[in-house]
Amino acid sequence: MTSSAIHLFFEKGPFTFATIATSKLASRVRNALLNRRHNISIHRSAEIERDTKFGINGEIVIHEGCTISKSVVVAPSEGRIEIGANSLVNVSTALLGHGDLSIGENALIGPNTTIVAANHGFADRDVPMASQEISAEGITIHDDVWIGSNCAILDGVTLGEGAVVAAGSVVTESVAPYTIVGGVPAKEIRTR
Repeated sequence: MTSSAIHLFFEKGPFTFATIATSKLASRVRNALLNRRHNISIHRSAEIERDTKFGINGEIVIHEGCTISKSVVVAPSEGRIEIGANSLVNVSTALLGHGDLSIGENALIGPNTTIVAANHGFADRDVPMASQEISAEGITIHDDVWIGSNCAILDGVTLGEGAVVAAGSVVTESVAPYTIVGGVPAKEIRTR
């Protein structure tokens, strides 16, 4: 159990974050503050571990029974991120992007995974990539999906219900339901 203090801080630039430490009392106070001020909805039964950072420049919805492990970053960047009931987002994972990111119920996301619902443009050589337009198709992760550790899920991908992504994979294309994929880029291994 961590300290009952709540820590909020705000960074300059395009991103503003709230970071929190949890306990039962801190969870209730945190939820009230975030829900009221920042378009962030965290169910009271969700467990948010220490050093978690929420971007408050978009919409975040975390449903009942979810666990968001320590050092996770959830930054919608003017989009919407929704995490379904009883899902686990493991240590040091980043959920990012301008596009919407929807994670279904009972999903398992391994540590050090990056899910990015956006892409930088790079077509114009005369303009720095950081200054080019961002595109965002969004990402959908259906119910009962398991994403192993150290994975990258890129914009425009849908992971079908019951899909499994092997550790260390880079997913650049959608995955059919109950399909196991792995590799860089991820390819079908078999079905389950």
